[in-house]
Amino acid sequence: MSSSIIIGKIISRCLRFFSSKGGTALPGLIALKINPILLRRLAEQNQLKSIIITGTNGKTTTSRLLGSMLQAQNILFLHNRSGSNLLRGIASTLINQSDIFGRLKIKLAIWEIDEAAVLTAVRQLQPEIILFNNLSRDQLDRYGELDSILKSWQESLTILPQNAQVLINRTDQRLQQLHSPQIIYFGRKHPLGQYHQANILAAQALAHALKLKPTSISQGLQSFRPAFGRGETFIFNKRQVKILLVKNPAGLTAVLNLLRDNQQLNQPLLVALNDLIADGTDVSWIWDANLEILRHRRTPIIVSGLRSADLALRLKYAGVKEQLIHLHPNLHQAWQKFIAQPGQNHNILPTYTAMLKLRQIIFQQKFD
Repeated sequence: MSSSIIIGKIISRCLRFFSSKGGTALPGLIALKINPILLRRLAEQNQLKSIIITGTNGKTTTSRLLGSMLQAQNILFLHNRSGSNLLRGIASTLINQSDIFGRLKIKLAIWEIDEAAVLTAVRQLQPEIILFNNLSRDQLDRYGELDSILKSWQESLTILPQNAQVLINRTDQRLQQLHSPQIIYFGRKHPLGQYHQANILAAQALAHALKLKPTSISQGLQSFRPAFGRGETFIFNKRQVKILLVKNPAGLTAVLNLLRDNQQLNQPLLVALNDLIADGTDVSWIWDANLEILRHRRTPIIVSGLRSADLALRLKYAGVKEQLIHLHPNLHQAWQKFIAQPGQNHNILPTYTAMLKLRQIIFQQKFD
């Protein structure tokens, strides 16, 4: 085990020295090639208390909300915050936090886990708590049909430790197909309708499962700040700009509903669609999102990204007037057109890699 950890640490240090971009999961990827059961060994050796959070949407927000509550109670924890939500990202986090013998000082971990990786993660980590937040179509070119995901999730419930707690969002009907005597449901019979309310309820359910103090939960919610791109808000040239990551039909529809509820459907809007691996190469999901919410828009929509033409076509079929669909595939040009528009609230709806590029463009200009 030590050899895989040492090699992982060397790779991690080289990445920090030679590159400031990405690669956070590479040490874990290589280490798992050397020792495929590294996670199991580390978890067992350290008696690691793992919390797994999964779902199509809200993994990052829910985990950060829980982290904020834990910090309010001065509880230390590990989190695959900067790594990927596959096993390689978890391995990288553990390698960075352990010594060369695999010893960890921190014994509590929050793991954001991709829907398709849950079964393997449960096998390796044997979590004490697992939370299923939701399940909807997302990057099916990589992950397969929803039925396959549900089948693997159900299998994961059969191999959990006997004392594990299973938290399930009762408002997602698909999740009601999961069965286990360890299930505890959370949520409301009637959804609250706000963008992050489901994630807040999920984090509160986890906090109660961990027996956190009510004051810590309250303080954690008050001090919480969204992860970059997930409701991130900043001021640029005296304009408020908000970035709302979209990556699947449910998420995009939820964001559009949020804009409608906040009476911002006619505020400046930039939608950027990419189809790189991190986005999902199949962009047909945009046809399942309720873009018809925008059909009565009276102001232009800036459409950008590698698949901007597909998005422009989808908007046309959604009933948006053609003269209001402004196509700018280049993200630099799209940003300039977007930020020049008058309005109090400027909203950006990008897919993942478009979000990363836009943030780079924005903050380079902001601090130049």
